Amino acid sequence: MKTLTDKYNRKHDYLRISLTDRCNLNCLYCNPLTHQQNNYHHSEILDYSEILRLIKIFTGEFNFKKIRFTGGEPLVRKDILTFFESVSELKSIYAFDISLTTNGTFLEDKLTSLKKFGVNKLNISLDSLKEKKYKFITGKNYLKNVIKSIDKAEKLGFDPLKINVVVLKDVNDNEIIDFVEFVKDRNLNVRFIEFMPFGNNSWSIKNFISFNKIKNIVEQKYALQEIPSIKNTVAKDFKISNYTGRVSFISSISDNFCRGCNRLRITSKGKMKLCLFSTGNNELDFKQLFSNMNKSDNEICNIISQALQQKQKQHPDVEQLITLEKNNMLSIGG
Repeated sequence: MKTLTDKYNRKHDYLRISLTDRCNLNCLYCNPLTHQQNNYHHSEILDYSEILRLIKIFTGEFNFKKIRFTGGEPLVRKDILTFFESVSELKSIYAFDISLTTNGTFLEDKLTSLKKFGVNKLNISLDSLKEKKYKFITGKNYLKNVIKSIDKAEKLGFDPLKINVVVLKDVNDNEIIDFVEFVKDRNLNVRFIEFMPFGNNSWSIKNFISFNKIKNIVEQKYALQEIPSIKNTVAKDFKISNYTGRVSFISSISDNFCRGCNRLRITSKGKMKLCLFSTGNNELDFKQLFSNMNKSDNEICNIISQALQQKQKQHPDVEQLITLEKNNMLSIGG
């Protein structure tokens, strides 16, 4: 079994795969109306057999223990449950966690099957608990669908079940306490995420609020008990004192977590991103590699190992990130 380690001695064992660039929402921080979706032709993105081969390589050859599927919105992809059934067969051989990040709008009727197929970790994006504001942020009226999905996922026993909230100053920062109260008596974890700059997402310091300020708002009403960090975690985790629920903070901008980074990302088009904020230079192209029928899995493993050595010690500072227009959250998947 090979170990995938970069030149800074960071061991990698976590793969995030974007299944599609398509999404049924149009969130302000991801794909604003002024920015057209890529909507790649299906022939341009990895097909299911190529994704399964990727999973087999990373789990079977490099002993990756966590695979997370993202988008776009992964559940808009055709035959998605059949795909997860195939992933579950690989899981039975290589013993890895299957995680899913979704906006929850198409989730409710798929939850039973997803649990059956071994999806054991679920993150649901939800940026407002108020219908008008939810529509303002996402462009759609799907709030009730998302709440139903969360309720059903909790009943089915998905654990952890995390609610991802991108906090935008003067947009939804007045709902921080509402979200804490939404999870406090439930086996849920709300995660407040700093607004990150991505190509053409109109990032502005005016809409940015740091995790410290978010945490201070929470602590004005609720005491938080820090939970010891799990190795390589990106979140600062807390238990709400005297309650069941948990609160986390993801400080991608104000306090990065690059020193413990253990993850790689595959875009919907099959490009390997060494960092969420990679500029697009020197990206390994699995679509191209897999089209070369002469490349064995062992050869591809060697190519992956070599490519990883280009990974930087940390991502650029915020001033540089604002100028990176090539990055698109839709195809990277966060």
